[in-house]
Amino acid sequence: MEVLAYFLILFCASWKLISGEHEAAFRVVYSHPPSPVTTLDVTGFGAVGDGATDDSKAFESAWSAACHKATHSAKIAVPSGKTFLLSPIEFEGPCKSNNITFEILGSIVAPPKSAWKNKGGGEWLKFQGVDWLAVVGNGQGLIDGQGDSWWSNAMLFSHCNNLQISGLKHINSPKFHVSISDCNNANITKLHMIAPSDSPNTDGIDILSSTNLRIQNCTMETGDDCIAIKGGTSNLTISDINCGPGHGISIGSLGQSGKNDQVEAISISNCTLNGTQNGIRIKTWQGGFGFAKNINFRYINFIMAGNPLIIDQFYCPHKICANQTSAVKVSDVEYSHIKGTSTSKNATIILRCSDVVPCTNIILDNVNIESVDPPTVSPVCNNAYGAANNTQPPVTCLKS
Repeated sequence: MEVLAYFLILFCASWKLISGEHEAAFRVVYSHPPSPVTTLDVTGFGAVGDGATDDSKAFESAWSAACHKATHSAKIAVPSGKTFLLSPIEFEGPCKSNNITFEILGSIVAPPKSAWKNKGGGEWLKFQGVDWLAVVGNGQGLIDGQGDSWWSNAMLFSHCNNLQISGLKHINSPKFHVSISDCNNANITKLHMIAPSDSPNTDGIDILSSTNLRIQNCTMETGDDCIAIKGGTSNLTISDINCGPGHGISIGSLGQSGKNDQVEAISISNCTLNGTQNGIRIKTWQGGFGFAKNINFRYINFIMAGNPLIIDQFYCPHKICANQTSAVKVSDVEYSHIKGTSTSKNATIILRCSDVVPCTNIILDNVNIESVDPPTVSPVCNNAYGAANNTQPPVTCLKS
């Protein structure tokens, strides 16, 4: 019995050692394999890619296969070395597949204005109601809106949750380069947008009624706002943006035609604005309602920017706007570690708040903006409450 017990003990100890050594191996053997990916090349659906043939039908067929027939993950491949002409097109969900990657390695070009008759309205490439969508270019993909022949939104994402957009170059957008509307949880990175400085309404990224967004490492050369943050937007982080030319990075406009707009929890940092018409701006119309609050601007660098730091609650792009008694409430705005040069001749810091609804808790800390002509200017405040520390020029017009 003692001998049998000895061998049982030895066997158990050996098995424990072996099983411990090979525990990881057993986990690998019994782990679930990754979901298969169905790759769908648009040329396999009849796309020509010669820049002259309308390939819209082929793209629609590829999308239908990816969205409605793929059972796991799907990838639509737009191959390099080809130019695909697309008329206004909508890629619509919900989709059966778990996720879709739209990989653009070639070029997608819009038809000229004359070819848009009866082919849609305000959007060119529209993604609607698609969750877990990734539109990627890997630094190769080109989106050409042919905007130099006329000036509709190039790429719209509406009601798309868990969205990724990266590695694309956009040129000559007819209007907004990328528009984000009613989306939750999006990562937008490594986009390069180019439009003439005098092209109207060519915002880089326009955001409306969306939450939990991150925009990073983008270069935007536009004729309007590099990034425009509209009503209904919250929990947005923007960092490492090179902006210019253009109209800067704007919150707004808000409150147009008496609208109740709400924007909160916005963080903008580590951005450079070079030769922009405006810098970091909050703009609201008279007569609006709602709020813009909990907004942070940190580590912003200006290079010859006009109106570098501005709150404008009398926004009026027309010649005449009627005076109104209501306004969007602006509060809890922090500007810290802001520096650079400005072309402004009147003021580098403008805090023009509503006569009726004051701005409150406006904090300026370590702000140094130098005007090159004239070398000395004074800040302008109207009904603005807050505090300033270590600013140049000195901001003594804030009310406490």
